[in-house]
Amino acid sequence: MDAKLMEEIFSSGQGLGSLPSTSYLTQQKKMQVQEVLEHMSKISPVEADMVELHLLRGVSQAMLGKIFGYTQPNIHYRINRGIDRLKVYLKISIYSESELRERLSGFFTDPKDIDVLVYLYIYSSQSHVARMLGDTQGKVRYRFLKCMKSLSQASNLEDVYLSMKMVGDNLTLLRTESEKNGNKRVIL
Repeated sequence: MDAKLMEEIFSSGQGLGSLPSTSYLTQQKKMQVQEVLEHMSKISPVEADMVELHLLRGVSQAMLGKIFGYTQPNIHYRINRGIDRLKVYLKISIYSESELRERLSGFFTDPKDIDVLVYLYIYSSQSHVARMLGDTQGKVRYRFLKCMKSLSQASNLEDVYLSMKMVGDNLTLLRTESEKNGNKRVIL
């Protein structure tokens, strides 16, 4: 990183503190921004910084490229990827593991079905769930799809179905973060 650039960015005269604030936002928009910020910890710290600096502070992608040492197209890709992840997280209802297990056990009788759904919800990684359960990814995927078909018919579990569908539809997007985090919990 160029020391002169860093000095320019973080000096009191031209620093990030002089960038526009979010004070011009309506109360509703501020609440929406706050909701997004609450999920920022679920995306990579670099993506979170880029998204916040670009969208909330107005830092150009070219300047972010200089700050982070990436090309502008790479910054563009990373910002969009971070935004896509945040959009998914905002659409997934949050359940504790015990709450999810309890709700699913009222519908599914096979404990392995419940395990597959709960662990995919938590870790968003078929390969990790397969290793946990001693199964193949194919079997985990098959069981997940079979359970989702059944779950779509349960009107009292529509919220769970929609969240599980969002996870299932975005495994690749979410899995990347899960694997970087050492298969830590992604949703919870």
